[in-house]
This record gives sequence, structure tokens and C-alpha cells, in this order.
Amino acid sequence: MWQNWVNGILGLWILISPFVGLEGSNMTTNLVIVGIVVAVLGFWSAAAGKKSSMPM
Repeated sequence: MWQNWVNGILGLWILISPFVGLEGSNMTTNLVIVGIVVAVLGFWSAAAGKKSSMPM
């Protein structure tokens, strides 16, 4: 689904955002880690497609 791709792209934005003006090492570390997790899970879910057998 297209929503999974959007989640992956938003995760990349979270990952990049500390390097375009935000300062503070704790905030930067948190945003990088959360961005990586969101991007990986979003793209992974998008790549998996509709292989789930759960009804929607």
C-alpha cells in the first residue's frame, strides 16, 4: 500500500531533520534512531506487500 511508502519517506525525513538546523546531542540522537526505525519498518512493510492472510 502507498501508506507504507509514505511512512518510509517520513522516517527518512525524521532521520535527516536534525542535520538541517536542529541542535542538541540528545535530541539529535533520538531523532536519528527513531528515523531509522520508522524508515526501515515502513519500507520493509511496503516491500512485503499484501502477503498477510489477516482480513481487513
